[in-house]
Amino acid sequence: MLKRIISSLMIFCSLSVFGVEAQLTEPTNMMVMDKYHGASGAGTGESVFRQYFNMLQDKYEGETSAASAWGIYYESPTVMYRLAAVPEGGMGGVLELQQDRVVSANEFTASDRELFGAAWEGRQTTVWAELGALNYMPDNWDYETVSGNPYHFVRVYYVKQGEQENFEAAIKRMNELNKSVGISDLMLRVFRGGLGTMAPVYMFRISSEDMEDHGRKRTSHIAARESIRTEYQENNRLMTAMSRYVDQFSNYRIDDLSRAPANR
Repeated sequence: MLKRIISSLMIFCSLSVFGVEAQLTEPTNMMVMDKYHGASGAGTGESVFRQYFNMLQDKYEGETSAASAWGIYYESPTVMYRLAAVPEGGMGGVLELQQDRVVSANEFTASDRELFGAAWEGRQTTVWAELGALNYMPDNWDYETVSGNPYHFVRVYYVKQGEQENFEAAIKRMNELNKSVGISDLMLRVFRGGLGTMAPVYMFRISSEDMEDHGRKRTSHIAARESIRTEYQENNRLMTAMSRYVDQFSNYRIDDLSRAPANR
């Protein structure tokens, strides 16, 4: 019934893929990310998207399954994201989440389906493994810490085939350099996508209170790195050289559309 979904799932592969190369960082939590492209035409966009997720909140009232919790992130009036944590079960948990969503969608009423069709033109679903050992976060952080910093600056590296280990080594080196100059307020989480492929994608999510807070911290970090500028810039150059493409954007969590305060 959901003919207007354009779904590209980078899933349904075993986590044993990550064990083939021992130097790759072991995944911790999994995350499902849906990118929604708003529908065109009068009366559509953010307002209809908001109506749709309010409807879903009503559908999942009282539910505690993974499919019933998410964070909604705004990028533009026509692009939004739904991030859903899968803290347990690995790919099995991802499959369970997707199956729960299908069951819920099959129970949509005619008006629910009409709202679904009006809310967006396409949805792209990707699955990410959080690489906790590569995160750069306060020692006592939890997901409520992330929720309390709703502005996210996102950088995505499409890494060249065969460069995974070198790229992760460069992430470790970046973290070491930041620690060497005492940077303590950077909140960076690292995810690996492209599960089961030879050329995965890495996503950095940097959390801040708002755009101004992000700008202040960025300026402070640049100043702190002055003594290691050459090493830091060279490491950044290597990361870019190991990538086919680098994308960056920002988005902001919408709390009243999100469900479960500790969810991404």
